[in-house]
Amino acid sequence: MKRYGKKLAGILLSGLLIASIPISNQEVSAKTKKPGNHPKNIIFMIGDGMGVTQVSAAAYMKGEGYEAGKLALNTFKQTGMVTTHSRNNIVTDSAAAGTALASGYKTDNGVLGKVPKGKKPRKDEKYHDVPTVLDHFQKRGKSTGLVSTTRITHATPASFAAHVDHRDQENEIAVQLLGKNVDVLLGGGRRHFLPKQKGGNRDNKDNLLETAKNKGYSFVEDKQGLKKSDSSKLLGLFNDSHLSYELDRRLTKEPSLKEMTRKSLDVLDENKKGFFLMIEGGRIDHAGHANDPASIIQDTLAFDEAVREALEFAKKDRNTLVVVTADHETGGMSIGAKGLYSFDKDTITKVKGSSEYIASQLDQNRSNIKEVMAQYTGITKLSAEEEKNLRHTKNPEQGIAKVISDRSLIGWATTGHTASHAPIYAYGPQSQSFTGTMDNTDIPKIMMKRTR
Repeated sequence: MKRYGKKLAGILLSGLLIASIPISNQEVSAKTKKPGNHPKNIIFMIGDGMGVTQVSAAAYMKGEGYEAGKLALNTFKQTGMVTTHSRNNIVTDSAAAGTALASGYKTDNGVLGKVPKGKKPRKDEKYHDVPTVLDHFQKRGKSTGLVSTTRITHATPASFAAHVDHRDQENEIAVQLLGKNVDVLLGGGRRHFLPKQKGGNRDNKDNLLETAKNKGYSFVEDKQGLKKSDSSKLLGLFNDSHLSYELDRRLTKEPSLKEMTRKSLDVLDENKKGFFLMIEGGRIDHAGHANDPASIIQDTLAFDEAVREALEFAKKDRNTLVVVTADHETGGMSIGAKGLYSFDKDTITKVKGSSEYIASQLDQNRSNIKEVMAQYTGITKLSAEEEKNLRHTKNPEQGIAKVISDRSLIGWATTGHTASHAPIYAYGPQSQSFTGTMDNTDIPKIMMKRTR
């Protein structure tokens, strides 16, 4: 399989063949193509639950002293903000937000790939399917791919290729994903492709992995399998449920989001007509729900590495639009808490696992709290109050996350989503169309209108 098969082409100007010049991170996308030119490829990247604070925290973690480090996200020149409300709520869920980002239509929380028929909300709401940006580009002969660190049947990736009344219908979503013939599907969610007799969640005897093979997919289930594959149609399911948090990935055989991005681009770039690829950093959201500061920062940094991979491809190809945004913010995260003007990032640096994983290392009586906290968080002296709370809390994962948050001075407003605007970043041909303040439904509409 070729590595980003496109080579820098010369451009004919005034009868002279002039070699293309590589673009630095700081140059605006308008310099890669004239404003009127339309991209052939689109890489659409979604940091689920990633608000401005999550990006800022990741940047400060990468920097020295009080300085912010250089994220790929912070090299974009074309930026803006996105409103995220759903049809029936100011605070959206991922299904409604995913549907908006995939189709350009508002729908109700929990609904996936469908919108209400009536204009006014009603209890017995009827919904109808809406086409997505993935459908649009498939009809043009382009290759398509969906990549996520969540289950591939989860709300965001599913919203681009499935239509169900509720996001929890993941067994049905798995059927629809394969029926859509998406060229590359990489993520978690193996359990929704296998019957219960095979350790899965499907009530019938349908083995969708066999169905996938019959449809021409090559199936891989670990990092090495992904690396070795040279198939043009690829299904990778690397966990029964979601992929692990970035902090815990070293304990698994799962690929990173960057590695999944690279392989997807290698496969999809074979199509001369172009491609559409959606890439989701899905566990940023889960870390926000858990109020786990170390996990949310490390998963945001891992997402940023995938963004860097996409940008490198786009700068070499010069026919690719990269758009990065979030479906919503999760957690109401703040850098600085308790009225103190500070952020102790050294506390975050010492954490060696997600709060979920650290909690799993406690014995039944939690008698090893001090040892576990010292080993995985670097906290060797718990206060009497911290120790008491960790011993008696009903949710030790939440208790561990709170200790780390309190000590690092990361604040949280909620364990759910918020209605904050989401950031948007764009690079490449037509990137100037994604600046200012826009609604999430505007994004796919622009993509479909201004792509050749």
